[in-house]
Amino acid sequence: MDAITLFEEYVDWLRVNVPLAFENLAPPAGRAEIDELEKALGQRLPDDVKAVLAMHNGQLSTDIATGGEGAVPCIPTLSFLSTRLIEQCWSSWIAVREGSEIEQLQAFGAVMAGAEGRVKPLYTSAGWIPLWSDTSRSDYIGLDLDPDHAGVPGQIINFGRDEERHFVCAESFTDLLSFLLDEVRSGRWPASTVVEGEDDDDPGDESESYPWFGLPGEHFFNALHARSDPLTAG
Repeated sequence: MDAITLFEEYVDWLRVNVPLAFENLAPPAGRAEIDELEKALGQRLPDDVKAVLAMHNGQLSTDIATGGEGAVPCIPTLSFLSTRLIEQCWSSWIAVREGSEIEQLQAFGAVMAGAEGRVKPLYTSAGWIPLWSDTSRSDYIGLDLDPDHAGVPGQIINFGRDEERHFVCAESFTDLLSFLLDEVRSGRWPASTVVEGEDDDDPGDESESYPWFGLPGEHFFNALHARSDPLTAG
């Protein structure tokens, strides 16, 4: 299936199974918004990415490392970034790449088994474009438009502050959407409730709770890594 069909089926699944996430999907991105994003990035985005943004421009309410108020994620445990937040998250790394310590930081970059020669062993690259974000950390799943010699432009990788060891999550954004749809249909990522600030030593503590998508303690990064790992993927 193509990206549009896959994402339509995913949205239909959200409507039935995680209605609060469905209601948090944003309206379509306009052509001007997508053009402005590509201009800011200095990169042409793959057609499948632009097609999905033209269906839903990320989330209405979004949690990322720099802010948010307990929004329901529209991807299991991850925020679906809008054109504005893609640019914002990408731009936040410019200072890192231009900083005096960039050589030392780049030395921390590495790749996991199966990604040798496909992903550059760097800490950061201007060609890494965030699409989905951890809700509280500067860690992302996104496009690799700067692959190593055996990689493919547009492959999907992990990167960010705490994701210095990279792997190939999917061959393309369309491939990523296919995996996402299979995952949610499997029943492994139900709507649930996250409890914040719970203190087991204080039975009188009134914890705040808010709706979530995915079991607390689980993370979609782990599912993607398991898929990419040659030892677990068979």
